[in-house]
Amino acid sequence: MRINRKWKLTSKASMSATRPIQQRVYAIRKVATIMLPFYRKLASSLTFSIQWATAVRKTDIARMNKLLRSVIGAEPLSALGSNGVGWFVDFPLPKPLLEITNGTTIRPGQVQFTFSSTINRAIAKAVIPLYKEISCNPYYAALIVKAINTQNKVLLNRLVRSTVTSRRLVSVDIDFSGFFLGFKYPESKYVYLNEVFREYVM
Repeated sequence: MRINRKWKLTSKASMSATRPIQQRVYAIRKVATIMLPFYRKLASSLTFSIQWATAVRKTDIARMNKLLRSVIGAEPLSALGSNGVGWFVDFPLPKPLLEITNGTTIRPGQVQFTFSSTINRAIAKAVIPLYKEISCNPYYAALIVKAINTQNKVLLNRLVRSTVTSRRLVSVDIDFSGFFLGFKYPESKYVYLNEVFREYVM
């Protein structure tokens, strides 16, 4: 899919909404930029991936924090969490957006303390091009935000699949104010969700 790099908000209604849209684009680019090195580390290091998944299964937040900090440094966090089947990182945002969340998880309620380092690593490899494009291309990021804001699942699906080419990507959904990418691998009966969302909706 070719991304129109000259995409602009030109109508009066769009111009009046420019500031909140810019804030949301900033938010999604911020999380992509910070987390991209982390996904690259998961993808490139088997040892790191195993250590991370073990900490997630044990809900060992201190160990998770140490591993995450070894990649992203002293970047401010709002929260870091594990529910035993996935991980979540919250980053603070300027008001009124408050914070944005990134993570990978099995949907809660299906299983306990199960999280595959192999699958987490495969998902990291799959989403690196997506996060790189969001981070480096503000027009692509703006289109992602537009798709989420307008609940345009068809557009979001096209945008995501233009960068995430893994055949294990089985779903692209919109919820809260973000996207949820479902990955299904043969070695697990569970769908893993890679997520970026803001819980506070303006």
